[in-house]
Amino acid sequence: MTTGEARKREIGDVVRELGLPVVEDRIWSFLHPDSPAPLAAHAPDLVHVVDGLSKRVAPGLTVGFVVAPEGRADEVAGAIRSGGWSAGRFALEAGVRWMTDGTVARLVEAKRADAGARQRLVAEELAGFAVRADPLTYYAWWELPAPWRADTFTAAAADHGIAVTLGTAFGADPKRTPNAIRLGLASAAEPALRRALRTLAALARGGGEGTPVPGGRVG
Repeated sequence: MTTGEARKREIGDVVRELGLPVVEDRIWSFLHPDSPAPLAAHAPDLVHVVDGLSKRVAPGLTVGFVVAPEGRADEVAGAIRSGGWSAGRFALEAGVRWMTDGTVARLVEAKRADAGARQRLVAEELAGFAVRADPLTYYAWWELPAPWRADTFTAAAADHGIAVTLGTAFGADPKRTPNAIRLGLASAAEPALRRALRTLAALARGGGEGTPVPGGRVG
């Protein structure tokens, strides 16, 4: 899901009321060309925006950025240094060059198209199920049909060579356990992803006769 402008404004009001410092992770925001303004727009004195190039370009390009509230830059820089976090010279040089010559922008467009294509696969193969997803992301949230429980479904998927993520990993209230799984769509090649989704659909319908899916990690 993508948090809308109205909800961000509400969260910003709470953050300001409590005086609560926030780290806002924007690492996937590039996928949405019309992404709402960051939370920092509603609480600029408290929100630290974190972004980077590892998702836009490649995991090995470990160049990150922090936009700190006014007057907090020195403290943020000190925290980064104390953790031993720094970008290597090659990664920094490559990142700056690829941002300025348009390479990053081209990769962003390609990844948006790729994410959209993978979401269409989800819509096709899991039609009729309770699946929610932003159409321009690499994740989907699947509320499983009865009588499946998320833990037993996850185990059954693993028996077919498919890894999914339990919804409990994202639950804020331990007393309310979502009977759902998260599907991560970025890792597997598209043919393997389609086979994995088809196998998962068969499992959910009570079949589950599919064979293991090579490279079928979807979560």
